[in-house]
Amino acid sequence: MKVFLLLALALPAFAGITIDKNKDIQEIKKMTGCYEIKFQSAETFAYNSDYDFYDRYASGALEWIFVDSEDKDSVNIQHILVTPHAIVKHWRQQWDWEASNALDYRGFSNWNNRTVKNPQGNWVQRVYQVDDSPRYECSAPWIHTDKKSFWECTANAPLPRREFSIRSDYNVLRRTNRHEQTSYGHVHDQDNVKVNMLENGMELKLAMEKSYNTYVKVDDKRCQPARDWWKEHKLFWRDVVKVWDATLYSRPSIRFDFKKTGAPMWSRLFALDDKFSTMPGYNSELATQEIKDLIESHIVE
Repeated sequence: MKVFLLLALALPAFAGITIDKNKDIQEIKKMTGCYEIKFQSAETFAYNSDYDFYDRYASGALEWIFVDSEDKDSVNIQHILVTPHAIVKHWRQQWDWEASNALDYRGFSNWNNRTVKNPQGNWVQRVYQVDDSPRYECSAPWIHTDKKSFWECTANAPLPRREFSIRSDYNVLRRTNRHEQTSYGHVHDQDNVKVNMLENGMELKLAMEKSYNTYVKVDDKRCQPARDWWKEHKLFWRDVVKVWDATLYSRPSIRFDFKKTGAPMWSRLFALDDKFSTMPGYNSELATQEIKDLIESHIVE
């Protein structure tokens, strides 16, 4: 056992692999800037011969990605879309060093708060939707070799936005996410499995999917409208994050009905943003209470 442990400890140096927290943070921050993004997805293999493959998907966007907050063990990165007609708050990712917990999606808008096994040297990437509600979380180390730096982890997630309104034959996308730096920016490479998870925990696998999202860095000036927009809206969304953090991680599990009150939760939060961010003086106490009431109204007890 002692010999095995010594070999395991020596392996990173022997194989040219390094584990370095400071370098990890540098690589995470390299994902920030102004980017032209191309999203591509295609189903590749089916688990049953009678499966009808869906068409390939491709789209693009211009996006401002920036560090909104950080400390020695956490980096919080916000994404904002720049479109010809509007600025749109997009998804958010938070990286937590050696975090002891991560949410595990179990289908049916239900997330379990799981203890991370062996968190040493790992980063939990927490991915949130446009309204900062949970999407997926996963714990793994950044890997640095002589030629590349990447982070890879497999996690359950709800249906992607491109399919949640048109598909009902599966309810969990099991994503193997790989973030890797490139000469032009970075890439989000995915190997996914589409799973229909039953209430009793049984799983029916439908198909595999390859997704490949490329982030090509462009002049930051192209994203200036997003930077200006965030100056006016950041106080509201930072309060949203505080409410979510207190809500999500204080209980063993949580389940939502995102349309419980009729309107989708994201649209109600966006409406609150318009209400409070256009006031002459931002009222954090009042906004926080309304945010809390809104989110709690969508929780299924």
